[in-house]
Amino acid sequence: MRELMLAGGLPVFSRRWWNSRRRVILLLGSAGWLALSGCALLPKRWEARPCRLETKPLIRRQPIAWHLFDVTVLEPLEQPFHLMRWSRKLFGLPIRASNLHDHHVADSAFFTNRDLSTLSAEAVRWGPTPPHEAAAPPFVITKAKLEGKTPGFFVRDARGNRYLFKFDPVNAPELLSGAEVVTSKLLHALGYHVPSYEVAFLRPQDLRLPESGETQGLAPVTPAALQQLMEPRLREGRVRVAASKILDGEILGPASFKQFRDCAEMRALKIAYAWLNNVDAKDHNSLLVWDGRRTVGYLIDFGTSLGADAGRGTAKDGCEGWTYAVDLREWSLRLVTLGWHRPVCEAQPRAVSPGVGLFSLQLDPERWKPYAPNLAFLEMDDEDARWLARRMAQLSRAHLEAAVSAGQYQRPEDAAYLGEALDQRRWAIVRRYAEEK
Repeated sequence: MRELMLAGGLPVFSRRWWNSRRRVILLLGSAGWLALSGCALLPKRWEARPCRLETKPLIRRQPIAWHLFDVTVLEPLEQPFHLMRWSRKLFGLPIRASNLHDHHVADSAFFTNRDLSTLSAEAVRWGPTPPHEAAAPPFVITKAKLEGKTPGFFVRDARGNRYLFKFDPVNAPELLSGAEVVTSKLLHALGYHVPSYEVAFLRPQDLRLPESGETQGLAPVTPAALQQLMEPRLREGRVRVAASKILDGEILGPASFKQFRDCAEMRALKIAYAWLNNVDAKDHNSLLVWDGRRTVGYLIDFGTSLGADAGRGTAKDGCEGWTYAVDLREWSLRLVTLGWHRPVCEAQPRAVSPGVGLFSLQLDPERWKPYAPNLAFLEMDDEDARWLARRMAQLSRAHLEAAVSAGQYQRPEDAAYLGEALDQRRWAIVRRYAEEK
């Protein structure tokens, strides 16, 4: 019996029983802890329906520079500490979208299930814009546009509607305005919420500067600044602008893509942006608006889509859509090869034309990247992408051409090229994600 006793006085069979029980307890405890860690990563603010906002959330707006530092540097460092999400990715079992069931996504804050089988080309052309409600002169300039690099100003039209007018580069009078309008029409056709974007033509006599009392607390536009904006861009007595209508409701601020990263429509937005090469996919290019009943999420600011780059004020360069602006992988490769490594995108062709910019016919949807990491895009799996790719496949060539017509390109060859490029890039996505293997 003494040989069967431990120093603590327990028999050998008790030690074996306790060791087995301890292993079970540790395994169950670890599993529970991982589960709780994973649950903690799911959106909490949106209650039981994380992708649909029935309440008015509190928005804490990050400065753009801090947001880019967060997603580029801090978030990759934090990933290993998100144990459930990180370990599931490691073992090929990523967390699935919470609102994708039987290849269907319900209406959400950012998405509405528009029936593409009955969608007319005319409906695509106008999107969210009522056909007979274009901005009407005269326009009273209410304040200058201060955010972003694209020059512009806010106005109130003859009907009392408010708009933001943004200007094209002097040497490319269709580049940014065309990209904003065409991209907004196609995203709306897919089901996303976007403001009304239209091309508008201004005559200098259509503009009015406000009385001094009307600009109190705002950033006024001076006559000299207005002349500086208008004169270099005058073509046949008019200036072309992108006119985006200010949204009705209480504007809350930008959404956090991280909060929506388990919503299929926000994950799959990656392939829509790849299709349109809309590389500026940061949080600040979204907007949450309270309409009195629910919070609606809008996608905004498409001046860095198609072949345009609003940040540079010119056409895209060859690597936009291929590498991050701060791409640690590319930097590492260049470092270890002592500078010999160069990404293949540097050999991309030049701009198609001043109005189109650089928008390639070719697309590799698996390799496409925005200019900074988007935390919802990084969660996209094939099931998310397949859902949206099948919606994209339902758009006809006539739908694409209708969207391009909204860009009002002066050169027919520019419009024809964009229609062909959009079609080829769309089918590259459909072949990769939607066709049966």
